[in-house]
Amino acid sequence: MANYIDLHNHILPDIDDGPRTMKEAVMQARSMASAGYSTVVATPHTIDGKPSPALIKQRVAEFQNELDKQEIPLKILPGAEQFIEPDLMNRLRKGEIQTINDSHYLLLELPMTQRIPIYAEQLIFALAVNGYRPVIPHPERVVELQRYPKLLYHLYKAGAIYQITWGALTGWLGPEAEETAHLMLKSNLAHLVSTDAHNAVTRLLAVEQSSAALEDILGPGSAEMMLHTRPATVIANETLDLPAAIDPTKLPRKKGTFLSRLIPGRKSRQHKEN
Repeated sequence: MANYIDLHNHILPDIDDGPRTMKEAVMQARSMASAGYSTVVATPHTIDGKPSPALIKQRVAEFQNELDKQEIPLKILPGAEQFIEPDLMNRLRKGEIQTINDSHYLLLELPMTQRIPIYAEQLIFALAVNGYRPVIPHPERVVELQRYPKLLYHLYKAGAIYQITWGALTGWLGPEAEETAHLMLKSNLAHLVSTDAHNAVTRLLAVEQSSAALEDILGPGSAEMMLHTRPATVIANETLDLPAAIDPTKLPRKKGTFLSRLIPGRKSRQHKEN
């Protein structure tokens, strides 16, 4: 299987914490192509409307031109990893935020180590009501979601879907991230998988092993679904056909694991636990 599509990648040069130079960005593109990817959505970190969609698209066009000149078979599409902020809905209306390939799918980043903002659930619901589908990247590394899996379910019910990182499936990102990612897969709460690559080697090397781990959990064909079918649906701005999610706190957990020591859920600031 090839023709992979990556929806979350920091590949544009000198725009965020990805490659610093065009040379480094080209090296990353070669690595992506060698790993079997044909399409990559460039998703630089954005906040407060910066960098703008116009700048992102300009950098995508410049980078694509360079790849074409060097005959690297990789298609680059515009996107952004937008950090959550109270004014996000207004910024979207004003065209200040780049969605995934100008679709209604939006990468919405939550704080990793700090508490998730009190307005998050309401914002996600507002986005969904207004026709957007917020995609939460690397939820398996968000500490509050690790500690309170019930919150994963609440945000999903509000309208979010989740995109885990390939490296989390095999422990490359630590045991907490691995156990959370596996719990999400078993709960049908891991809807997309991406590299979140920032350079030419990290997180790309785990794709083959992670694909095997994925198929062990979800069964044959699941890697193709995550590597091509669902990402293709997103960039085409079509509706994902997703299985019903399960409250992850209802699933059994093995004794002695990181997740077995956690409180099953906390009282949401919008919901009371049942």
